[in-house]
Amino acid sequence: MRKPKNHKPKKKKQTVRLPPSKRHKPKYVWLNVLPDDLWIRVRRGKTIWEALQKAAVHLEGDCGGLGKCGKCKVKVLSFIGPPSKEATELLTEEEIKDGLRLTCRNKIKKDLVIYLGEPQPDQEFFQILKTGYRPPLQLDPLIDKRLVTISPELQKQELSEMDRIRRAMGPEGRNLQVPLHCLRTLPQIFGKTSYHGAVVLHENSMLAWQDWESVGRRYGLVFDIGTSTVVGKLISLLDGHEVAAISHLNSQIRHGTNVISRLQFIKDNKDGLKRLHDLLLKDMRGITQRLLEVGELRPEEIFIAVAAGNTTMQHILLALDPSGIAEAPFSPIITEGIVVKAEQAGLKLHPEALLYVMPAKSGYIGGDLISVILASEAAEQDSEMILGLDLGTNGEIFLGNRSRLLTCSTAAGPALEGARISHGAIARVGAIEAVRMVDGQIQFQIIGNVKPKGICGSGLVDLVAVLLHCGIIDCEGLIHPTTNEDTAHLNGRLVENSGVYDFLIASPEESHNGRPIYLKQNDVRELQLAKGAIAAGIRSLMHEMKIEVGAIRHIYLAGALGNYINPFSAMRIGLIPTVNPDIVKSIGNAASTGASMVLLCRNSWHMAKLLADFIDHVELSHRADFNQHFIEHMDFPRDNLW
Repeated sequence: MRKPKNHKPKKKKQTVRLPPSKRHKPKYVWLNVLPDDLWIRVRRGKTIWEALQKAAVHLEGDCGGLGKCGKCKVKVLSFIGPPSKEATELLTEEEIKDGLRLTCRNKIKKDLVIYLGEPQPDQEFFQILKTGYRPPLQLDPLIDKRLVTISPELQKQELSEMDRIRRAMGPEGRNLQVPLHCLRTLPQIFGKTSYHGAVVLHENSMLAWQDWESVGRRYGLVFDIGTSTVVGKLISLLDGHEVAAISHLNSQIRHGTNVISRLQFIKDNKDGLKRLHDLLLKDMRGITQRLLEVGELRPEEIFIAVAAGNTTMQHILLALDPSGIAEAPFSPIITEGIVVKAEQAGLKLHPEALLYVMPAKSGYIGGDLISVILASEAAEQDSEMILGLDLGTNGEIFLGNRSRLLTCSTAAGPALEGARISHGAIARVGAIEAVRMVDGQIQFQIIGNVKPKGICGSGLVDLVAVLLHCGIIDCEGLIHPTTNEDTAHLNGRLVENSGVYDFLIASPEESHNGRPIYLKQNDVRELQLAKGAIAAGIRSLMHEMKIEVGAIRHIYLAGALGNYINPFSAMRIGLIPTVNPDIVKSIGNAASTGASMVLLCRNSWHMAKLLADFIDHVELSHRADFNQHFIEHMDFPRDNLW
């Protein structure tokens, strides 16, 4: 697939570089501030106090960050070393043990999660993925600004104000258009700026004339509208860096946890679409307000936003009825990318602000997967075969390269997000997110460093992989005592009930609420259904592409589960093909990454539209071989990987 040509006048472009590799310490890290779930991009080595002051987050303190009063305490939820000697004198042993630190005495050397205030007993915090790899691109944002001075000679000529601007801009202003709102404000703003100001440009249209000092204040918004969560980012259009990111559980969850239930709600309620639209807008407005506070910006300073979501979520954002997606032939109202006034969608930004909504392919291949493919650069590979997965309630998969690119969507079910599991949980504080075998003992990694409350998707995949390795679970998914002498001590964690075994994850003394946590036989079956559907989708695409596993050169995992899942565990349970683990890579929240690429580079928008036309969607329900592949992949692989 060839890149589109940019026919606008040539100008020197700035390359947005790759993030530093893991071998080199990055200059910037992320500070995650709870309970707002605000993410702040911070220069490495700054203190927590300095980062929060810059983000306009209020802290108690009488000494102005000098480390004298000991009042600027926060609870650190991620791993952190012992406090400095000065801080130790101002904190009690109990406070230090509980993870409290002084913000003015703690430098941020890596990604850090902190909590401001006292957590409420019933308050829950969720681990929502916001970051990810972004490929290098030429910086050419959707919105630009130009310094323009209208000379005294032009002011004296018998010209309209717009013709003066066009002539002052030279060839670039020859066909300049202007909306009515901008025309209405010109006389007043000209007087304030003395005919020397910044022109805000979108394509060949002038959106506003601003004070010349605003030329350096160029920002845009990106929204990843997921079924479960909504993520927003504030991005600098000058250098492409993410200034801040924030998330919110999608308030539509009260009307169903998946797309099908939302579609049914719209069908069953006369005002269902409006109610879901209003809930989504409330989330997006709240996110926007907080991002602007961090950036010290006013809403009218934002002229551009890009949104990506599945086809149903994008329809709800635009208040378009998505009911056609619910039944065959699964027809949405629109699939092409669309540009609308932001205020038409309900966002409160500059009156002339624009909202770009990503193109989709079909009812179940939406703008989020187009964004993932864009971020993966799969369509720019000449010969290497790329496999990509965006894992959630639906498993969205793509396979191919520049020559051909296939997509499919599998109904993986909720197991990979911790739902329909006996003690399952979404990724929140108290959820087991990773499981390892260390010196013959099972060790758990728990979100928030507290006693476990349940197990989320990545932890479930890990646990089953470990138990397969130990012989506690066999290839057919049956839990039973192991005959492996090295791990026979784990048989003591098996509880028999009517001839069926469950595995004790945490005893009442080990759990958060004093109740035992089990992996039950039915939980393993749920995971088999989910991984079987995804593996069958991958096999169906491989069959259509006429390739075997050995032809795959890269596997990219996107989304929250894709970011946190262990590639070895995914291969051990048969979720993804068994390959060299070096070719498996997480690309994080690739949906928001692809949307940010569109924000920062006009060619990426054209590429996204070309992608939607270029990819071939494979409808699995129409394929006889899918059910056969599904049956074949229900069992777990027999061989251990380590």
